[in-house]
Amino acid sequence: MRVGIFHHHFNIRGGAERVVYEIAKALDVDIIYTLFSSGGFDGIKLIDVSEYLPRWAKLYKYFHRKIISIRYILWEMIDLHEIGDFDIILSSGETTRAIITPEDVLHVHYLHTIPRWLYDLWHYKWKRYNYRISLFLLAEFFRLVDRIIDSRVDHYIVNSELVRRRLWKYLKRDSVVIHPPIRVNKYRFKEYGDFFLHIGRISREKKVFEVVKACDLANAKLLLIGEVGDDELTLKYIKRKGRNKIEYLGYVDEDVKLELLSNYKAVIYNPINEDFGLVLIEALASGKPVIINNTGYPSYLVKSTGIIERRGNLYICNSGIITEGNIASIIKATKLIDQYNWNLKLIRKFAEPFDFKIFKNKLVSQLKTWLDEFKVLP
Repeated sequence: MRVGIFHHHFNIRGGAERVVYEIAKALDVDIIYTLFSSGGFDGIKLIDVSEYLPRWAKLYKYFHRKIISIRYILWEMIDLHEIGDFDIILSSGETTRAIITPEDVLHVHYLHTIPRWLYDLWHYKWKRYNYRISLFLLAEFFRLVDRIIDSRVDHYIVNSELVRRRLWKYLKRDSVVIHPPIRVNKYRFKEYGDFFLHIGRISREKKVFEVVKACDLANAKLLLIGEVGDDELTLKYIKRKGRNKIEYLGYVDEDVKLELLSNYKAVIYNPINEDFGLVLIEALASGKPVIINNTGYPSYLVKSTGIIERRGNLYICNSGIITEGNIASIIKATKLIDQYNWNLKLIRKFAEPFDFKIFKNKLVSQLKTWLDEFKVLP
């Protein structure tokens, strides 16, 4: 199979960027095409497709990060014939679905998430912006755009059962679940340390403030790693309260992250209705329990490992503790975590279905099946 991989951007190196890297490795592809990014990482070359835009269109590069509609337009302008001869285009990231592929090229999209601000998080977002009529009208426009570009995708792969349900709910499209992978053997257990760990972007949807505040009130040591997002309140709180107990390390390389994962007490992960949560799988592979809230895929996965007992509003499971996501319940969880004898081998076993080898086999098999079906079309 000649597969071209297209990802919306590499402005940050978050979960979606890690997954598209693993997709390239699984398909033995050494190039990822993207907008306004170049260079590479870990043997994968990034090629900036803006070079294939009309000269006047390249001026949009100065606005594309703030004006999302421009990103859709730019992808529509890319002529794939000029880039390469592909059997399959595998796109990743919301705006790449706008690619118009040749009629003999299969378009598969790996969906990390639907545009949540348009659908399941719409009222949360609208309230944050004080019910602005301009935002309401903009959202209506983008819902129309979303439906238009959705029709350009032949097949969807989604990262979790939760995203599969959302895709069907809002766009009425079927999909196949192939969970993002990790290399399980890369993670190791050294000891249960004296600190909690938060991994992820510091943004409001991740509800990091509740984690920081809870650890501060519980006098629990907390380390945070990840990109800076839009949550300035939490960053200010960390600077004011941090010092010895709460520390934000920012983005760290893979070796540092693996070392932290081998030594911490538990991961605390508290986003709103998370689509998947690769952080959770990394924690399990490290043999450590997690503290998560009762929404999204993390809650579904932790409950599926088996509920041991219920303590008030908390669920104690074989792989961690499920809270209500508020400050009070997170405080309770941080105090309870030391009261249980967590089974290292059992926790690591829960991560095994997410290993890279399983991901690769599923991905290659599914793409071959779809391509065979596509080729027999008249």
